Amino acid sequence: MSTLEIIREGGVACLTLNRPDKRNAIDDATRDALAQAFAGFDADAAIRVVILTGAGTAFCAGVDLATPGNVPAPSSAAASPVVARPRLTAPLDAFSKPVIAALNGVAVGGGLELALACDIRIAATTAKFGLPEVRIGSLPGSGGTQRLMGAVGRSLAAQMLFTGEPISAEQALAAGLVSELHAPDALMHRAFALAKVIAENAPLSLVAAKKALRAATELPLAAGLELERSLYGALTLTQDREEGRKAFREKRKPKFQGK
Repeated sequence: MSTLEIIREGGVACLTLNRPDKRNAIDDATRDALAQAFAGFDADAAIRVVILTGAGTAFCAGVDLATPGNVPAPSSAAASPVVARPRLTAPLDAFSKPVIAALNGVAVGGGLELALACDIRIAATTAKFGLPEVRIGSLPGSGGTQRLMGAVGRSLAAQMLFTGEPISAEQALAAGLVSELHAPDALMHRAFALAKVIAENAPLSLVAAKKALRAATELPLAAGLELERSLYGALTLTQDREEGRKAFREKRKPKFQGK
């Protein structure tokens, strides 16, 4: 059985973590499958947006600690094989197109880090979110400490990191960790509907918008504004911008080609 199921529907690709008996905990095979899938979608002009979700009642319970390769022997920090290993979120960090996390259930540890690396997060009302690493003598190592504060604010981020306790879907919505809540049986319908709205837009504009959003958290304001202006200027030279304006004047849907 594949650890990652892939469905393509128009310009949308849906990736489903498929280890429901392990609450979709990430093993080496899943890591490799995620890296391969995201690299392929980046190179595929037909794919404009990706949905990431989980099979069963969990989104992802983090790294599979029962997998031998994920439990390194004790060593110094400098020699730790984990430090030298790519972040769990590396495929998402390198991905240029929009990603929606459809959080169908618990997202903890590396599972929450995967969700935090996505652009949009919507969740089932039954979902829970946490970073429990301090309870096992560890620390989030794939962006959790850095991204959580931007998502929920410093106080709640510190509370979650220091206690290891999860928060509910309602708390996550109130804090801004997710943008929408839905009944579990309605979540994927909404995820595909949202993805299709995004996929109808100009693909080069979507890539540029994602670059600009990343700059808003990674660069000083002046540098972010400069990048935004540069991206805006580059888009003015594209065929899609010309088509978008022409379609607006002609009161029809534009036919974007990613050129």
